[in-house]
This record gives sequence, structure tokens and C-alpha cells, in this order.
Amino acid sequence: MGLAVGSLVILSSSQSFAETTNNYFYDYTCKDGLATGTNKIVKVKLSIPQSIPVNGSLQVGWELSESPLISPEDFATTSQLTATGTVGISGLWSGTLDSSGTKDFATLKKGDKLDLPTMSVGSAATSKEGEITVKPGGLKFSHSFTPPESSVKINDAADANEITHSPLDSVVHGPITYRGAWAYSSKRKATEDFATNDPGDHLDDVHYSSVNGNYVTVKFTGTGIEYITERDSDMGPVNITVDDEATVAKAANPSLKADGSPMPVDTVGDKLGQQVVWSRTDLKYGAHTLTLEKAGGKNMVVDAFNVITKKSATPVVTSETTCTPPTDAASVTVKVEKASTSPSPSPSPTPTPSNTNTQPGGTTTTTSTPKPTLTVTATVTPTRPTPTAPQVIITPVGGAQTGEAPDEKSSGAGLLGLGTAMVLGSVFGGVALKRRRAAHLRGQD
Repeated sequence: MGLAVGSLVILSSSQSFAETTNNYFYDYTCKDGLATGTNKIVKVKLSIPQSIPVNGSLQVGWELSESPLISPEDFATTSQLTATGTVGISGLWSGTLDSSGTKDFATLKKGDKLDLPTMSVGSAATSKEGEITVKPGGLKFSHSFTPPESSVKINDAADANEITHSPLDSVVHGPITYRGAWAYSSKRKATEDFATNDPGDHLDDVHYSSVNGNYVTVKFTGTGIEYITERDSDMGPVNITVDDEATVAKAANPSLKADGSPMPVDTVGDKLGQQVVWSRTDLKYGAHTLTLEKAGGKNMVVDAFNVITKKSATPVVTSETTCTPPTDAASVTVKVEKASTSPSPSPSPTPTPSNTNTQPGGTTTTTSTPKPTLTVTATVTPTRPTPTAPQVIITPVGGAQTGEAPDEKSSGAGLLGLGTAMVLGSVFGGVALKRRRAAHLRGQD
């Protein structure tokens, strides 16, 4: 009887090394930039293993919730919020371990809440036994945007029925604010002596002041801006300041032509409208403030501004915010141990319940996750060999195959004896025949 043996072996792809993850919960405090509201706390959960095997990965997970961040401006196209979290590492090696994540927004309005991104898991490996110390570090948010190329004109007034401003008033027209005594003039194409075929003023109106020291501010977002006004002999120089840079005295002078020569004096039809008398196009993309101050001449005229945004090949950062963990956030020790590769006879692991403990600097949740163990299953099945000949041997009897078994009285030994006798008989018979033939021949002699 033959035996056919079949076996099924199931092997775990991972070692039977138990890992325990500790979850630490912190309130990170954010300031400046995107965190402009009253609530400036981000909830952070750090997941740090209690132990790892030699050559295994130290993985630190970040989970963020309850965003205090808001959009700093309007964004008509896609923008991104990027978060980068850092933990300090010491012990077997020293340095930092970073995790990051990005959240996309199709469009945003100023003041919209910014949902927080999902963070990747920071990981690193070590080939030595020992201990690693992990300390919660900083968390940084940055909002970036790839601005489309554009040129947007801003008129001097938002109200076509503007009236003369009282002295020392602050009159606001959207992004433009007038300080001091400014007057409003409309329908100027019909009343002013513009040159032949001159387009006149933008939207046919302007603001003007005759008092030195009066000024106007313009808030804009882009990479540059142009100051648009009239060129005329009764204009004078203008002092210009961009953001916190030093004021450039007499940076613009609308009493001069574009080539620097003086405008004609008291000549009918010599006024030029919608003239760019000053521009700045090398600014970093973002929010800026332009200040124009009357520094001489009879009048200073404000017609319009052209806000420029140059094409950018890469996203530009519009705002950043830094968040810090509690000052009493405790460090975490991670053991690096040799892993056991022997199969475990246990058929199934028993989970260890989670424990939640309160420690300085945050709440800790411990979760044990046993690895699968080695399982071997063998199955043995007996099998008869397959016959290679008929179970009934057919023997010819009397010249024809009858399909019957041989006679039980005839045995192999009997048949052998009968054959021997027949052979001997033939031999002796042959000898006797030769003797008689010899005798017969002698008789004839």
C-alpha cells in the first residue's frame, strides 16, 4: 500500500514582535499669520511606539483637529495649506523627525476657515539596540498660492456722486483711503482742456488736493502697481512710500512729460489723461501698501491705480503661522530590541485592553497590537496504488480463450513434471531408434 502525503503551511510575513503605541494629546498654541481669531489652539495627537525591533522603523504619527486658521485674502484659484510637524530625537541618534501634509482649496474668501491637512507618518530606522528619546516639537502652517498673471485697474472713487471732503477727514473708497482735504471732480472730459484725441480720465473722474502734506494710501495684493494721473503744468512732485521702505522724495512729477521735459504752461489743449507717472513691478507677491503725498505744485490728482501680478512658476507663500506645544510636554522613551523570529504555538493572540493615563503635558492612550504567529497544518491521506493488470488473469485452455480461471487441479509443478517426462521420453526414444538402426546394418553385413 502506498501513502500520498499532502501538507498546507501558512507562514506569517511579519515577526512575532509585539508593538505598543502610545497616543499623546496636546493643545498647541498658534500665533500671528493665519491665526488671527480669538481661538488660537490646534488639537494635536502624537502616536509614538513604546518599542520597535532592531532594523525596524520608528514611526511618529500626527493627527490635527479644531483649526483656528482663516484665509488671509480672497483666492479665486487653487491654493494650499501645508503643515509641517517636528519632533526632536536623541539617544541612539540625534536630530529631528518631520511629518507633513497639504490641503487644497478650490477658492477662498477672506476670513474663510481653513480645514487642516492629513499628516504623513515620519519614520526612521536604527540597527542598534538601545533607547530613543522623542520630544514633541514645533508645528508650522504655511498658505501658498500660484497667482495667475493679471492687471487690474482700481478707480479713484467707488461713488459717482462723490462730494468734497472736509479737512482732516479719512475717506475710504475700497482699498483707497484719502487723508486730509480732498475734492472730487467728475465729467472732466467736457470741462477740461485735454489734448486732441486724448482719452481723458479713467471713468471721467478724479480726486485732487491743493494742500501739501495731504496723502492717499492704497492697499493691494500683487507684485506691482502703477500710479495713474494727469500730466499738466499746474501739477507738482509727489513723495512715494512702499510698505515700510524709506520714502522716496519727489519720486513722481506729473508736471513733466514722459521724456522729462516740462509740460506747456497755460496752453489750451495740452492736458494729458490716464498717464502712468510712476510704477513698481519688482515686489514679492503678497499684500502691500502704497502711500502718495503731495509735495509741491498747485494740485495733486489721483485718477486710478493699476495693480499688477506677474506670472509665477511656483506657488508663493502668502502667510505663515507657528504653533508650539505646552512647555511641560514630556519626552517619550522608545526601546529598540531584538525581535523574536521563532513561531509561536499559540493559535491566536489575546488583545490587551487600551489604557488611558494623564501625564504632564498631555493625555496618553496605550494600545497593544500583537503580531500574527506562525501556524503549520499537515494533512495525511492514505491512498492504494492503482492496479496495472486485470484482477482475473485469463489463461488459454484447449486453444480458445474462455475467460475462465485455470483448473485448480492443475498446478505449475504438475505441468513442469509432465513437460520433463515428455522431453526424457523423446531423448530415450531417439537413443533406442539409433541402436536398432545400427543392429540392422550389422545384420546385413
